[in-house]
Amino acid sequence: MVHMQNETSHTILGEHMHCCTVFNLPSHPKICTDVPKKLGGLGEHPSPGELLAATVASCMLSNVAYTGEQKNFPTKGITVSADIAEGTQGVGELHFCISIPFTTSPQQRAIIQAAVASCPVGQSIHPDIPKLIKWQWAD
Repeated sequence: MVHMQNETSHTILGEHMHCCTVFNLPSHPKICTDVPKKLGGLGEHPSPGELLAATVASCMLSNVAYTGEQKNFPTKGITVSADIAEGTQGVGELHFCISIPFTTSPQQRAIIQAAVASCPVGQSIHPDIPKLIKWQWAD
């Protein structure tokens, strides 16, 4: 096995096409994925594509939280639902529904939208994979 400096995670392939990743953090969090049922997996865990969508959603919210902290406005309670649409070669589209459960000013909306758009994980995804966002504003 090749060891890397500053390795952030370690993934192992188990039985029935399950993969588990352990992160090199103090709490050693673990995430497992599974091949979808329609492709012969058990479907017991999220697929890597579903995990990709969840990762982008988490990045979007992390950016929103950081920006809100810097600009001194509330962000607690904002949610992002994520899903994928399969294409011929895997993930064809990423779908997100972002809900803001409190009143926002036009300036805050623009800041939130810019924070979502600047998510570096989302920007790393190939431009041929659309990221479709539906916004649900409280007001």
